[in-house]
Amino acid sequence: MNSFYNPVAIYFGQESVQACAEQVRKQCSLFSRVLILTRGGGVDRNELLAPLIDALEGKHTRVLEVTLNNPDIADIYKLLQSVGDFDYQMIIAIGGGSVMDAAKALSALQHAQINSPADVREYITNEMYANKPSLAPWIGIPTTSGTGSEVTCWATVWDEERGCKYSVSDKRLFADAALILPELTVTMPLRLSVATALDAMCHATEAYWSVHSNPISRAYALQAIERIREALPQLKENPNDLDSREKLSLGSVLAGLAFSNTKTTACHSISYPLTLLHGIDHGIAASLSLAVVLKHNYATLIEPHKLLRAFGAEDADGVQRFLKSVYAAYGLSDSLKAYGVAEQDIETIVAHAYTKGRMDNNPAAITPEELNLMLASLL
Repeated sequence: MNSFYNPVAIYFGQESVQACAEQVRKQCSLFSRVLILTRGGGVDRNELLAPLIDALEGKHTRVLEVTLNNPDIADIYKLLQSVGDFDYQMIIAIGGGSVMDAAKALSALQHAQINSPADVREYITNEMYANKPSLAPWIGIPTTSGTGSEVTCWATVWDEERGCKYSVSDKRLFADAALILPELTVTMPLRLSVATALDAMCHATEAYWSVHSNPISRAYALQAIERIREALPQLKENPNDLDSREKLSLGSVLAGLAFSNTKTTACHSISYPLTLLHGIDHGIAASLSLAVVLKHNYATLIEPHKLLRAFGAEDADGVQRFLKSVYAAYGLSDSLKAYGVAEQDIETIVAHAYTKGRMDNNPAAITPEELNLMLASLL
């Protein structure tokens, strides 16, 4: 399929803040109540965002801090309780992927009758939001560089009680606008910086080989991988280097655009139980299987030499060496054992690794027996 669709208006860099603020002002002429979700730490008061906040003058606003990671069914319910009787008509999300996911979930749950976490679960799993005439519009301002959530139309909501994750997916969940300011990412801890960068690299790589891949998504993917590969060594040398932060921010949004049309594949599907059951950072969890899945998929790839070149590699082993060098530089391990995974855990991980809409996007089918061997090779 050679079609591509993404309606998000993207504003990149400080010089675009005023233009984004003008869009907010126009949209807010239709609404009177705006919910602002932030990662906390007063980021909504950052002087870079002053024109955008000024555009909300005269509107009723409520600011909620979303300090959680990987929002759970129970977390979304608590957020709704915090919103209370504030009948939001629009959402502005300022933060990382978890804040963006929360914004999309609240967009889908607008005006829903929710009285318990079980109601949230039922609403999401039965896709009851799909029958609504409209969802709350939202604007994304990422403070991390990796999730690409500001340009995709789905959110991940975890269910720790049941040991699984859900996807809230609807084309109406595309943001109206995304404002990308690399300066907002400078304060990210180094581990979070590399974890989110690896996540973006996986988004791009999986978009390149997805069964839903198209020429446009592949072009975005290659550009994303190159920028992230170039930025990671620079970032390690100087975490405050704005040039590397800009490359990572651009790489993240390009990767987001790439997989906004393809979704992810086996690497992400495998990562979910690694995160849910063993607490491995999402981006790291997704990247751990990237090289072995690449080798498994290699014969199916369209123009594999272009993908290898983006990684600065000549073959799949070269991609694996690059990833190992990143782990080593940032004090991470490429061994599942280092993250608390034992041989006896593999069977359970395999049982939870087949997420519909992710594993079946992979170009080469992976049997449970093959996945068992892949994971064993990563111990």
